Amino acid sequence: MEPLIVTARLRNGFAASDSWSPALDAILGYWLLRERLGEAAFTAGAAYSAALGPVEGLPLERIDHGDWWWYACSSPIYTEAAQTLRYYHRRFDAQYSERHAAITRKRVEVKAGPYKASRLSEVVHTCPDVRWHVIGDAAEITRVLRRCTAIGARVGAGFGAVAEWEVSESGFTTDDMAADLARRHRPVPVEYARQNGIVGPEMIWGLRPPARLRGNQTLCVMPDAPG
Repeated sequence: MEPLIVTARLRNGFAASDSWSPALDAILGYWLLRERLGEAAFTAGAAYSAALGPVEGLPLERIDHGDWWWYACSSPIYTEAAQTLRYYHRRFDAQYSERHAAITRKRVEVKAGPYKASRLSEVVHTCPDVRWHVIGDAAEITRVLRRCTAIGARVGAGFGAVAEWEVSESGFTTDDMAADLARRHRPVPVEYARQNGIVGPEMIWGLRPPARLRGNQTLCVMPDAPG
């Protein structure tokens, strides 16, 4: 394991609703889990994330503290050229339903319930690249990321397209304070933060992938937003 900088060079802006996404450990966890389970099992189980546990064995340094552990992987760092709010709409596709579903009633409710029409939005961040400081295995990180062609939310709509991944040496050693970007510039549990002089706003956050699992979430001290 060595200090590295992982860079995603982008073709366009990426969508994210907060300043700490996308998380590189989550990207690596997604693709490694997909590889381990196989396409069929991964796709079939995608809707049952509650049955999953933390994704272990990522090519990143593991940090243990008390009852918690997480990866030495910084929050995303980027210089934003612009930020825009992009809207999209969800509507019931009547023509598609007529071809593929049995219609049992004359009228489909679109003002409430699961088929309600809605106007939604995503925050799109425009920047040339996104980078993360990590302590990890360069060869394995490079191998896993070869399959990842987009980052952030709404990748199916074309956001966050990656033109190239670059994994490079950071120029630091694991003992350098600068290498602590991987260990400290990320959400960390409040107890760990207090013991290591890390300050910032506090909020409930997912320490490790899958971040949406309750068992992976705890009160964390959050890093500064990217500038």
